[in-house]
Amino acid sequence: TLGLAACGGGGGGEAGTAVAGAVTFAAAPSLAPAPSPLPQANAMNVCENYRFGGRDIENLQVPDGARCVLERGVRVDGNVELGNRSEFYAEGVRIGGNLQGQRAAVTLLENSTVGGNVQLDIGGAITLRDNTVGGSIQLKENAGAVHVLSNVVDADIQLFDNRGGVVVQSNTVDGNLQCKENRPAPTGGANRVQGNKEDQCRGL
Repeated sequence: TLGLAACGGGGGGEAGTAVAGAVTFAAAPSLAPAPSPLPQANAMNVCENYRFGGRDIENLQVPDGARCVLERGVRVDGNVELGNRSEFYAEGVRIGGNLQGQRAAVTLLENSTVGGNVQLDIGGAITLRDNTVGGSIQLKENAGAVHVLSNVVDADIQLFDNRGGVVVQSNTVDGNLQCKENRPAPTGGANRVQGNKEDQCRGL
């Protein structure tokens, strides 16, 4: 559900601004069950308007304009790649490599584990909630609301040039929390950072 949540906390955000509410798994669409095995393209499993859980697969691709819902118990031994205007909803999954995409319309990842990095650029709404990330979270130039909530991150959180509002709250970060050129400025707080809180996130 995408509501409006008032922005609190520090970070120098403009007075009176609001950020669209975080995406929830309840908003994930009801889609057709996925065939077994999934369709293949370029050595990737293809999730094109499917919803499934409890399955071990190799690399996964969500094509341009497609929707994909991963339910609890999915294990991806490799990377997940999101296409232009795609929608990706995942809860309780394990991704061995990276979650990456450019121009994805919606990305939700919660209660999940990513062995590598989360890299999402030039996209829409993003919610990362209650995840463990072995690398960094890198979110750049996204136009939708960005929510980074209660994650454990082994490297850095980097939030650059996002335009839909950013909430970064209650994360545990072994590296740095780096925020630059986001408009409005990020809000949130209670982030535990081993390295430095930098620029727009100094007070968060």
